[in-house]
Amino acid sequence: MANLTEPSFSSGKREELADLIALVDAKDTPFTSMAKKGSKPGNTLFRWQADSLPTPKMTGTVDGTDVTSYDNYVKDGANVYRAELSNYIQIFRRAVRVSPLTQDIATVAGVRDELANNVAKGIQAIKRDMEVTLCSNNGAQADNGTVPYLTRGLHKWLQPIATKDTVLPVVDQFCTPAANRSTVGTAALTESVVQNVLTGIYSQTGQYKDYDALVGTALKRAFTNLVFTTASSGSTNTQTAIRTFNREANQSSYISSVDVFEGDFGKLRLHPSHYLNATAGVGSTFAGYVIPFDMVEVRYGGNVAGVTALTNNGGGEARMIEAVAGLCVYNPLAFGVFDFTA
Repeated sequence: MANLTEPSFSSGKREELADLIALVDAKDTPFTSMAKKGSKPGNTLFRWQADSLPTPKMTGTVDGTDVTSYDNYVKDGANVYRAELSNYIQIFRRAVRVSPLTQDIATVAGVRDELANNVAKGIQAIKRDMEVTLCSNNGAQADNGTVPYLTRGLHKWLQPIATKDTVLPVVDQFCTPAANRSTVGTAALTESVVQNVLTGIYSQTGQYKDYDALVGTALKRAFTNLVFTTASSGSTNTQTAIRTFNREANQSSYISSVDVFEGDFGKLRLHPSHYLNATAGVGSTFAGYVIPFDMVEVRYGGNVAGVTALTNNGGGEARMIEAVAGLCVYNPLAFGVFDFTA
C-alpha cells in the first residue's frame, strides 16, 4: 500500500497567507509635528502683524533745543516698521468607501475591519497632505467657485522680493533677505555657506539661538560631508576630494553622520524631510529651511482630521476625512533658506 505523502494532494490544499500587512512607506512629518498648533482662524482669510525697529542712531542732541521733528514707528516715508501679513485657509480631504461584501463577507489577511483600516490610512494621508502643502512653494489662492482656497506654503513665504507671492503679497521690508539664503548646490556646500546663512539671520534678529532645520536627504548628506570630506589641492593628477575619518582603534561602531551644526551665530538641529518644496507631492532632496518654531504656527479649523460618515445608498459604508488649516509665518525675516533649486 502506498504511503500518503504531501505531493499526493492535487487539490484541496489551502494556501498559506501570513496574517499581516507590511507597510514600508511610513515617512515622518516633522514640520506639522513641531509647529505650534493655533486656534481656529476667524475667517477664510486670517491676518496678523509683523513689526521691526528702526536703525539705531549715533547722533546727539544739542542742549536746550526744542523738539521739532517726530518719529513714526509704523510707517515713516519709505520705512515700513509694521505691516499686516495674511494667508488663506485650505481644505484637506480624503474619502473612502468599502463595499458590503468587502466589509461583511471577505476575510482579508492582516485586517480585522477594512473600513477602519482605510479610515486610519486616510488620516495618515491627510497629515502627509498637510506636511507637503505647508512646506511647499504654493502661492495663496482664493476660492472663486472654480478653484479652491490654497494656503501659502513655507517655501513661498521665504522668497526674496523678486519672486514673492503676488496674492496677499508680503511687504518688501519683511521679505526674507538674500543674506538669509543660499542657492549653491549640495556639492558646493561649505562651512562658510552655512555660516553666512546664520549670520544673515543674526543680522535681522540680533540673537544667538538654537534652530531646527528641515533638510532634504541630499542636503543632509552634504552637511555630513562637511566633516568627512575635504577638497584636495595640487596638480590635476590628484583626487578631486579626499575622505578622512578618525576613530579609536577599539571602537566597533562606524558613525558617519552630522545631526547638529553649531556656528558663530546659532546652532542647527538637522531633521531630514521628504516633503520640502515639493512638486506633485514629491519633495526636493536639496531644499532646507532654518526655522525658529516659535515664529510659525499652523491654524486649525475644528478637528485636525475629522471623520464624517457619508450616506450609504447601497454601495457600502463611506467616510470622509477632512481638515481645515492655514500656515502662519509670524515674520519671514527670522528664517533661513537653502534653496538649491533657485
